[in-house]
Amino acid sequence: MSLTLTRLIAPRNGTMITLHPTGALLFDGSYGVYHSAYDDFYWMNHFGDPGYKYHAAVSQLWGVTALRLAQSDVLPYDYAFYGDTIDQFLNELSKNPHYDATKLDLQPAHEAARRFTAAAAQAQARIEGALAADRLTPTQVSTINSQLLLGESNLTNQEGIPGRPWFKHLLYSARYTYAHLELPGITEAVEAGDWSLAKQQTDLLVKALNTETVLMHEIAETAHSTGVGVR
Repeated sequence: MSLTLTRLIAPRNGTMITLHPTGALLFDGSYGVYHSAYDDFYWMNHFGDPGYKYHAAVSQLWGVTALRLAQSDVLPYDYAFYGDTIDQFLNELSKNPHYDATKLDLQPAHEAARRFTAAAAQAQARIEGALAADRLTPTQVSTINSQLLLGESNLTNQEGIPGRPWFKHLLYSARYTYAHLELPGITEAVEAGDWSLAKQQTDLLVKALNTETVLMHEIAETAHSTGVGVR
């Protein structure tokens, strides 16, 4: 069973239209008839999922997940996980055979990602503590939720990635093939050997991550301020 996706694969996971981290509830395993003439109701009824028990189970899981999201006082976003994932993407970029550490320094981006992670973890701890103590007012909850929603838009660039301005996200895109692509602006510049552009794209990422860190501190402050605790 898989939940969090940190990479989007086109077109199954909607890379072309869904350019942000998403989730999937699915049962994985060998599926030898995929995209074949045998991929039909007969195969599913007799071999894939007789009685449709897995179908029912995953539907129930989606229902519980929807209830969890709908009934949360504060949006259950995990930005600390997001920060860790970005740091991982940077590590992977440094292993790209086209990457040259003498031409592009990724350390500022690593440091910005780690500051973001730390600030997000602090904000999450403040939120959880305030919720457990029932001391968030409705106004505070509304403010925190509005702040949390800003987190994703902070990681977009309205000018888009170089050459393909319809892709606005700094972290997620697709290659010209079927494959997913992380840190698209930086990665494509590195692979093209355009180090000036790679530096520019890295600076954009660092700026966005610094904005995220400031936002996380603001969320932590909102959650930490004294509330009456009236529901």
